[in-house]
Amino acid sequence: MKKASTIQSSLALLLLGMSVIGCSGNSAEPSGTAGLPGEAAKAGEADAQKQLSSEPVTLKVNNWNTAFQQAEFDKYFAEPLRKKYPNITLEYLDFTKGSGNVLDNLISAGSTPDIVFTDHPNLAGLLDYDFPLDLNAYAARFSVDLKRVDPQVLEGGKSIGTSGELLALPVYSDRMMWFYNKDAFDRFGIPYPTDDMTWDEAIAVFKRLSRVDGGTQYSAFRTINLLMTGSQWGLSLFDPKTGRASFQSDEWKKSLALLQEINSIPGNTKLTNEDFYQKQTLASLMQSFNIMVNLLDTAEQKGQKINWDVASMPQLKEKPGISGSNKPLYFMVSKASKHKDHAFAAVAHLMSSKEAQTLLSENGKMTVLSDPDIQKAFGTKLDILKGRNTAAVYKHKMAELPYTNKFNRLALLEMIGAGNEVLNGNADINSALRNAEEKANKLIDEKKK
Repeated sequence: MKKASTIQSSLALLLLGMSVIGCSGNSAEPSGTAGLPGEAAKAGEADAQKQLSSEPVTLKVNNWNTAFQQAEFDKYFAEPLRKKYPNITLEYLDFTKGSGNVLDNLISAGSTPDIVFTDHPNLAGLLDYDFPLDLNAYAARFSVDLKRVDPQVLEGGKSIGTSGELLALPVYSDRMMWFYNKDAFDRFGIPYPTDDMTWDEAIAVFKRLSRVDGGTQYSAFRTINLLMTGSQWGLSLFDPKTGRASFQSDEWKKSLALLQEINSIPGNTKLTNEDFYQKQTLASLMQSFNIMVNLLDTAEQKGQKINWDVASMPQLKEKPGISGSNKPLYFMVSKASKHKDHAFAAVAHLMSSKEAQTLLSENGKMTVLSDPDIQKAFGTKLDILKGRNTAAVYKHKMAELPYTNKFNRLALLEMIGAGNEVLNGNADINSALRNAEEKANKLIDEKKK
């Protein structure tokens, strides 16, 4: 087996052939290639590929709190990576399949995964495990062209650090959308949602949709919780200057007031996704594009037909042009991995390969690359999206990603609780947010001890 330094040098040569390479010719260019004639450089790449291929490597990848399934993992990550690096195998560890795959237990057992896959709301929580490797040096050493990546999602992997660390690389994005049942709107003679509606206009529609008809309660719109409502405008749970929970801003109060108004419409409480695609008594809902499309596709495969379409989330009058939140998904590489170079090569390829990103886009997952051609391919390979308003996905800007830190889960549970207190009539908006903020900060202080 080659020594680690030889493997690193070989991998650096190999990565010159990757689509992430920027031929800058500066000092960050991997040693052994700078100044080489073209043919010599190509020979070096071929040697490196051969050398790397001779060493089989299995990288354990833990799904941490996402709805991503193993079939998707294999299709979008493991198989595309195997085409580039036949010797690298990605082994999927699903946190929902037995306690042995829960990250805490893996780390305690000395089996820390090489890579963790998670979404932005959960990203900072991994800081609590001292898990993520700073990828800045790897990106520089392998000349990864980060300028090709959407700056907003790239910043999400940087913002959780304290000194400019790059702690995660994005792989694709998702966003909240407005799904609606066309038959429900037709039933009551109400025009379909458009991509440019405000929340005031949407609420007027909700009030017309919610009614009892033929003894059946028809509901207008399902919200999720206060956190998801506020995320539509990039609201943070924390004061970025202090890192402490901060719930009492005017924007959080407006978000809770909006949630309260929607849920006060008769029939608009205690709703589920199933009310939309199974019972079909729910006219519309807000949901992650990928989650809802997967649910609808599964329902249709079981013979449950629904005449649905999708529109952009309504906008606030105070924030025109902002529609829905960005929910990027990221890879983190472990500090404890014995195969850091291989792990970095894997996630960098999946992030920056045009082929890998096009595959994701074609299947309804938003690319993280600023490439119009890849964006145009969005949803083109999914039969369920044929004839749907998929253009809505890229029509408006998404809210900026909120500041977050390792206490995110503590804070979000208290924030969601505050919303429920108001919706259940147990507290007014000001009291609920104040009490939740105090509880969150008390928990944060205890956690720091």
